[in-house]
Order: sequence, then C-alpha cells, then structure tokens
Amino acid sequence: MKSIFAFLALYLAMANAESCYSELATVCRNNPGRYTDVKDMPSCNSKYSSFDHEVISGRLQDYAMEHIAYSYQYLLMAANFGNYQKNREGFQKLFQKLSDENWESSIDLIKHITKRGGHVKFAPYSAKMNTDTTFEEYELGSMAYALDIQKGLAKKAHAIHGESSKLGGEHHDPEIASFIEEKFVHKHSALVRDLAGHTNDLKKLSYSQTDSSLALFLFDEYLKS
Repeated sequence: MKSIFAFLALYLAMANAESCYSELATVCRNNPGRYTDVKDMPSCNSKYSSFDHEVISGRLQDYAMEHIAYSYQYLLMAANFGNYQKNREGFQKLFQKLSDENWESSIDLIKHITKRGGHVKFAPYSAKMNTDTTFEEYELGSMAYALDIQKGLAKKAHAIHGESSKLGGEHHDPEIASFIEEKFVHKHSALVRDLAGHTNDLKKLSYSQTDSSLALFLFDEYLKS
C-alpha cells in the first residue's frame, strides 16, 4: 500500500513540474485534436543541466564564433605568405593548417550546441566581428601573433571548463567539461608549445650574426616538410 501511495505522489509531482510530459498533457487537454505548436511545449527539447544556464550556452556560442573568425584570419595570413613576392610555402602550410583546424573546431562546437538543444545565431556575432585583421606580417611577427591567438583560445577553453565544473545542483554538467577537455584543452596545450618553440627559434635566427635570410629560408623549408 505504501508503495502505491509513493508512486502516486511521484506521478503527481512529475505532472505538476515543468516537464515535457506535463506541458504535453496541458496542451492536449486545452486543445484536443488540434495542431500543437512546439512553442507551447518549451521543455520538450534536449536541454538539461548547464544548457539551461545562459552563461554556459552563451560562452559556447562565442567560442564557436571566435574559431570561425580566427579561421579566416589564418587564411589571410596563409595567402600573405603564399604569394609570389614572399613565397614562403612552409609558413603558408602552417597557417593554412591552423585555419582548417579552427574551422573544424567551430563545426564541432556548433554540432555540440545543437545536440544539447541550443541554437547558433550567426547574425549578432557577424556584426561584432573585428574587421581590423592583421595578416601582412613578417615571419617572426606572424608566429608571435598566432601564439597569442592560440593562448587566448586555450584560456577561454579553461574558463568554459571551469564554469561548467563549478556549477552545482541542477546545473552541474560533466558532459560539457568532458567535451571541452577532450576536444580543446589538450590540443591547445600541444599547439601553444609548438608555436612558442617556433617563435623563439625564429627570434634567434632573425637576430643571429649570420645571414638571417638563409636561416629564414631553411626554417621555411622545415615547416614545409
């Protein structure tokens, strides 16, 4: 008998709570046999935990848009080194690879946002994108600029991971933390290390007592291999 009362109490609690089932029951009761707009059932989606928290979903959208913006930035830098005047095929290859990786990362983020019930709105972000792009840089400057970009992206990955990890109660979301860690945290760590190494090597070569033009040519050949 006690188990029956417990089941009825649980059923009534579920029916009264804001849930897909309760919303569906309300809509069907008020509009029997009529077409139901999805707006009448806002809880019937795949959002849960942190995706009900506007800070996390907003930061993920910002992060996706940043990857798109930097993908174009790297593409411009690759084109700068790939022209007939500079002819630095190694630098072109590196920045083209970074452009492709940022583009793929933005797609991963967009897929994850939509999988968790979010919507990506491109228009508000395109209006805010910085048009003062920097791409006509010399070799050392471009490498330092790329290092700064990747450090910034790495820090933002840490911020999203930390925010999703510290939220307690119903907003605790280990799935988002796991996604950010797997897709971004480890990758950025390795990439920042590589770019930092390239930047310091180029600095030594650019200010060496020997012919720096030959050193830059050999470094470009190394990047091309």
